Amino acid sequence: MPQPLEGYRIIDMTEVWAGPMGTSLLGDLGAEVIRIESYPRASMTRPVQLATMNPQQRAAIPGDPSRPWDLSTTYHLANRNKLGVALNVRHPRGRRLFERLISMSDAFVIGYSAGTIKRMGLDYESLRALKPDLVMVSMPGWGERGPYQGYATLGSGLDAFSGHMHLRGYPDSDPTTTPAGVFHSDATGGLILAFAIMTALHYRESSGEGQFIDLSQAEVLMTHLARPILDWSMNHRVMPPQGNSDPAACPHGAFPCKDDGSWLVIAARTDEQWRALVKAMGEPSWAEDPSLQTLLGRLEQKERVERGVAEWTRTRQQEEATAWLRAAGVPAGPVYDTPSLLNDRHLRERRFFVTSDHPPANPYERADVIWRMSGTPSASRIPTNNLGEHNREVFCGLLGLGDAEFEELMAESVIGDEYRPGAEIDSD
Repeated sequence: MPQPLEGYRIIDMTEVWAGPMGTSLLGDLGAEVIRIESYPRASMTRPVQLATMNPQQRAAIPGDPSRPWDLSTTYHLANRNKLGVALNVRHPRGRRLFERLISMSDAFVIGYSAGTIKRMGLDYESLRALKPDLVMVSMPGWGERGPYQGYATLGSGLDAFSGHMHLRGYPDSDPTTTPAGVFHSDATGGLILAFAIMTALHYRESSGEGQFIDLSQAEVLMTHLARPILDWSMNHRVMPPQGNSDPAACPHGAFPCKDDGSWLVIAARTDEQWRALVKAMGEPSWAEDPSLQTLLGRLEQKERVERGVAEWTRTRQQEEATAWLRAAGVPAGPVYDTPSLLNDRHLRERRFFVTSDHPPANPYERADVIWRMSGTPSASRIPTNNLGEHNREVFCGLLGLGDAEFEELMAESVIGDEYRPGAEIDSD
């Protein structure tokens, strides 16, 4: 069955998570995505040697693998449904191969710091000469133009710049030690990238014109922080770190359960939800206090309310308390660790997780396509590519190179499928 983006070809030269995830979403919708990885310089998310992998990744890998760069969880996370090639675009012969691919493609995404594409001769005006109706996206941290041109950053820098790192800490701790190492900017950047490309391709269908999209990941993230930004601009109030609380709900947070180390989240925004919670807790006397029967009253006594709720949750198993509260009409849910999430019966029934069996990595489970379309069902068609896995398919099959020329390019390291020890990391 034809997919929504079938027939479109996207060239992906992005790194880490935001760009790769966005182009994976396009691949999920049927686009042919060709991922060009730098070579012989190494990708930021592909460890050249086992010793350079983080301890968690090393512990999960049996034996002494000869291709550690194909085992990175970070790379596997965001690169399904793509053809992967490794190409030195700075080499004259590599540059010609790249230009041929651009001339045959609909969109090109690059994720280098602002100004890099101009220095490399990969700016939009140069590439339009090869493909006049090309759609191109550049997605530096602060966009291509402006006083911060040349500044490089990843998710942690964007999280700090936007104020999000400050907000997602706890009131009694500093923002540099509390936040986990997962940054919201990567998720927002990936989604808006896919949206921007599809919008530009849609416009091209009616106008025949491509266009350049200057995407600032910092600006994308800040649109998700409307409340603290508007609270300052309208009221001159600085929103403090929130922890698990919400200024418009009480109780609202994570509460300990009877099981060792298990927690339950409860979010009561209305008086009706509060009354349901009180009933579910067996109507303790403290909760019958008239001053707690309105949201404003509960917010004024937040510590007292949440201390009382925690006393009740500590007497209940996580699963039991979750089911009991949901049945009573109280918004509640378990705080999962990763094994619990992978075994959740709802996600299992929806077949959200699929098994990827693609050596040299051991079989593992990963998230599948994040939507269900009744007319054009999508699927994980292509597992995450090994380094240079599709070199021959793309350069010989699509571009028509002969075997002799292909082998010559391999010998000259214009293209490749393995890194040399000590390879330089591509971090532009």
